[in-house]
Amino acid sequence: MPDKASELKRLKEYIDKGWEFHIIEMLHDLKPVEIAELIEALDEESRGKFFLLLDVDTASEVIAELSSESREDILDDISDKALARIVQDMDSDDAADLVGDLKDDRAERVLAEMGLVDASEIKALLEYPEDSAGGIMQRELVSTPPSTLVDEVISQIRQLHLEIDNIQYIFVVDQQGKLMGTVPLVDLILSKTETPIAQIMNIDPMTVPVEMDQEEVAMLFKKYDKLVMPVVDKSGVLLGRITVDDIVDIIEEEATEDMFMMAGAEEDLLSSSILKNAATRIPWLFVCWIGGVLTTLLIKGFETTLNQLIGLAAFMPIILGMGGNIGAQSVALIVRGIATGRATTAQFVEIITKQFVVGALLGAVYGLMLGIIAFGIYPDIPKMSIVVGLAIFISMMLASFVGTALPILFYKLGKDPAVASAPFVTTTMDLVGVFAYFVIAVALLF
Repeated sequence: MPDKASELKRLKEYIDKGWEFHIIEMLHDLKPVEIAELIEALDEESRGKFFLLLDVDTASEVIAELSSESREDILDDISDKALARIVQDMDSDDAADLVGDLKDDRAERVLAEMGLVDASEIKALLEYPEDSAGGIMQRELVSTPPSTLVDEVISQIRQLHLEIDNIQYIFVVDQQGKLMGTVPLVDLILSKTETPIAQIMNIDPMTVPVEMDQEEVAMLFKKYDKLVMPVVDKSGVLLGRITVDDIVDIIEEEATEDMFMMAGAEEDLLSSSILKNAATRIPWLFVCWIGGVLTTLLIKGFETTLNQLIGLAAFMPIILGMGGNIGAQSVALIVRGIATGRATTAQFVEIITKQFVVGALLGAVYGLMLGIIAFGIYPDIPKMSIVVGLAIFISMMLASFVGTALPILFYKLGKDPAVASAPFVTTTMDLVGVFAYFVIAVALLF
């Protein structure tokens, strides 16, 4: 699209004037993803009017590219019968996602408008958890018995190529539907036409259990550089396939989710209402608020100490700030390590120990520098330099430990490690840092 702004302005003008022919002509050379981008930029009322002008084939591709908000805006303008036609034209995994997002009563009406086979296929996919291999797989694939000849399979592909996208592998199954092997499309093309598929198939192919979590599936794709992987049940029956384009979406989704959690939010709030934006952030901010209240009460408990030596207050921001920073760094490192599979369960003790030592080393360096500065500011109180030096050393060492241990603890409990984010680490380190600082001050100065 040469100029998106001008294209959007022209489209809005056509919609306002009701020039449907001009809109259809304008869309002729645009790809589905580009049409989806235009819809995202329109207001709620215009989105529905625009989408209704798309033919079924284009609509089925465009709707899969839309955000949940834009999709909701246009669904109310589409009849159950029209929506059923669009769903039938979509890949089964995208169709299941769309139907799964509908309200139960409308989902039933849309499925009732569809053919029995298509409806039952979508219902079967909806039985699996949304974030499992079964929830992201698509049923469209090319399968054949091992006795089929190469030319017969090629003929089958010619018949199905309009219905099935990205045919890269042929899956060989027995009479019970169990996966026996796979044949890359290139091997099929290069083989003699009268060759039985059994002679050219790769036996014992790598498979994905239908119940596997989507993050684990993504790790398998990354580790083994796969483009397509078959999904099987516990008996080895072929259920579907997962393609790398779905994995790209999952990686983006998981990375975005972790980013929002580490920022103290559960979802992308840029497009949500003011009330929802505030309500979603309240629980996370409440953790910080509670931590702040507890820290205030802790400082209040050492009020006599502060009154006797007011200089202690001057170093509190840097001690707490450095502890919070190294804690946040540790959280980011371990969450990234778990997400990419580089930090495994067997390595957790080693990782925690290593980060504890790193925190101690950094704490010693910054403790020494801060101690020198403290001595320069308060030369008549030489022990002040020891207090602040030890305080920042302990704060950074413990922050590195906590920032590493908390995500691991959440992961071991079956929770997303990104939950152990800034609110938890910051709150914990404020309490630990203040307590350590004043305990050392009382021990050495009074």
